Amino acid sequence: MNAQSVLGMIHAQELLIVSLIRALPPDARRKVSDEFHGQVELAEAPHLSDGHDRDLTEAFRAHIRKLSILLASCS
Repeated sequence: MNAQSVLGMIHAQELLIVSLIRALPPDARRKVSDEFHGQVELAEAPHLSDGHDRDLTEAFRAHIRKLSILLASCS
């Protein structure tokens, strides 16, 4: 699977996740947003880049940062 395919799937997941979270009550949205933000911080740790394609890793990190911002705006 190439990087473009992976990024396309991640983008589709972003859209699905955001739409599902918008349907939740405000308290649940806040909890999900806070948990996801913690996961973003974990994903940005240096261990993720060992042995992986650097461009794909950076693209993944950019996607999860964007999703984190979207989720924060929903809560």
